[in-house]
Amino acid sequence: MESYNFWQDFFDTYQSLSDWMKTLWLIVPPAFALGALWLGLNYRLKSRSAAPTGDGMLAYTVFTDETGIWRIHAHKGAETVTDERPEATVLPLPGAHPHTLPKPPASDV
Repeated sequence: MESYNFWQDFFDTYQSLSDWMKTLWLIVPPAFALGALWLGLNYRLKSRSAAPTGDGMLAYTVFTDETGIWRIHAHKGAETVTDERPEATVLPLPGAHPHTLPKPPASDV
Protein backbone atom coordinates (compact mmCIF):
# COMPACT_ATOMS: atom_id res chain seq x y z
CA MET A 1 0.00 0.00 0.00
CA GLU A 2 1.20 3.49 -0.78
CA SER A 3 2.21 5.79 2.02
CA TYR A 4 -0.76 7.83 3.15
CA ASN A 5 -0.30 11.57 3.67
CA PHE A 6 -2.98 13.13 5.86
CA TRP A 7 -2.26 16.73 4.82
CA GLN A 8 -2.38 15.92 1.14
CA ASP A 9 -5.76 14.25 1.61
CA PHE A 10 -6.99 17.13 3.79
CA PHE A 11 -6.07 19.85 1.25
CA ASP A 12 -7.37 17.77 -1.64
CA THR A 13 -10.71 17.50 0.15
CA TYR A 14 -10.68 21.24 0.89
CA GLN A 15 -9.91 22.04 -2.76
CA SER A 16 -12.85 19.94 -3.96
CA LEU A 17 -15.38 21.78 -1.74
CA SER A 18 -17.73 24.42 -3.10
CA ASP A 19 -16.89 28.08 -2.59
CA TRP A 20 -19.52 28.44 0.15
CA MET A 21 -18.07 25.56 2.12
CA LYS A 22 -14.54 26.96 1.72
CA THR A 23 -15.79 30.27 3.09
CA LEU A 24 -17.37 28.55 6.09
CA TRP A 25 -14.15 26.62 6.71
CA LEU A 26 -12.29 29.92 6.89
CA ILE A 27 -14.85 31.85 8.99
CA VAL A 28 -16.27 29.38 11.54
CA PRO A 29 -13.09 28.36 13.46
CA PRO A 30 -11.90 31.95 14.15
CA ALA A 31 -15.47 33.02 15.00
CA PHE A 32 -15.73 30.13 17.47
CA ALA A 33 -12.38 31.01 19.05
CA LEU A 34 -13.29 34.70 19.38
CA GLY A 35 -16.70 33.82 20.82
CA ALA A 36 -15.18 31.50 23.40
CA LEU A 37 -12.61 34.16 24.31
CA TRP A 38 -15.34 36.77 24.70
CA LEU A 39 -17.43 34.45 26.90
CA GLY A 40 -14.45 33.72 29.14
CA LEU A 41 -13.42 37.35 29.52
CA ASN A 42 -17.03 38.48 30.04
CA TYR A 43 -17.46 35.84 32.77
CA ARG A 44 -14.29 36.99 34.54
CA LEU A 45 -15.38 40.63 34.36
CA LYS A 46 -18.88 39.95 35.70
CA SER A 47 -17.67 37.61 38.43
CA ARG A 48 -15.30 40.28 39.72
CA SER A 49 -18.01 42.94 39.77
CA ALA A 50 -20.42 40.57 41.55
CA ALA A 51 -17.95 39.81 44.33
CA PRO A 52 -18.80 41.23 47.74
CA THR A 53 -17.13 44.55 48.37
CA GLY A 54 -16.58 44.06 52.09
CA ASP A 55 -18.43 47.24 52.94
CA GLY A 56 -21.01 47.10 55.67
CA MET A 57 -21.32 45.03 58.80
CA LEU A 58 -22.25 41.42 59.45
CA ALA A 59 -25.65 41.39 61.15
CA TYR A 60 -26.84 37.77 61.34
CA THR A 61 -25.42 34.27 60.98
CA VAL A 62 -27.78 31.34 60.37
CA PHE A 63 -26.62 27.93 61.62
CA THR A 64 -28.06 24.60 62.67
CA ASP A 65 -27.12 22.94 65.93
CA GLU A 66 -26.57 19.23 66.58
CA THR A 67 -30.31 18.64 67.24
CA GLY A 68 -31.31 19.98 63.82
CA ILE A 69 -32.73 23.29 65.03
CA TRP A 70 -31.89 26.33 62.94
CA ARG A 71 -30.80 29.40 64.86
CA ILE A 72 -30.03 32.98 63.92
CA HIS A 73 -27.12 34.57 65.70
CA ALA A 74 -27.38 38.36 65.87
CA HIS A 75 -24.06 40.18 65.88
CA LYS A 76 -23.36 43.53 67.55
CA GLY A 77 -25.25 46.36 65.92
CA ALA A 78 -28.03 44.16 64.52
CA GLU A 79 -31.65 44.57 65.49
CA THR A 80 -32.50 42.96 68.81
CA VAL A 81 -33.82 39.41 68.65
CA THR A 82 -35.92 38.11 71.48
CA ASP A 83 -35.64 34.59 72.84
CA GLU A 84 -34.40 32.82 75.94
CA ARG A 85 -30.91 33.65 74.68
CA PRO A 86 -30.61 37.18 73.30
CA GLU A 87 -27.76 36.27 70.96
CA ALA A 88 -29.65 33.44 69.20
CA THR A 89 -33.22 32.68 68.26
CA VAL A 90 -35.09 29.84 66.59
CA LEU A 91 -35.87 30.42 62.94
CA PRO A 92 -39.54 29.59 62.27
CA LEU A 93 -39.74 27.16 59.37
CA PRO A 94 -42.97 26.12 57.62
CA GLY A 95 -43.97 22.48 58.06
CA ALA A 96 -45.40 20.01 60.54
CA HIS A 97 -42.95 20.91 63.29
CA PRO A 98 -41.85 24.48 62.52
CA HIS A 99 -38.64 24.58 64.57
CA THR A 100 -36.83 21.37 63.62
CA LEU A 101 -35.46 19.97 60.41
CA PRO A 102 -35.70 16.31 59.47
CA LYS A 103 -32.50 14.41 60.14
CA PRO A 104 -30.83 12.91 57.10
CA PRO A 105 -30.93 9.10 57.07
CA ALA A 106 -27.89 7.41 58.54
CA SER A 107 -25.56 6.13 55.89
CA ASP A 108 -24.05 2.65 56.12
CA VAL A 109 -21.16 3.61 53.88
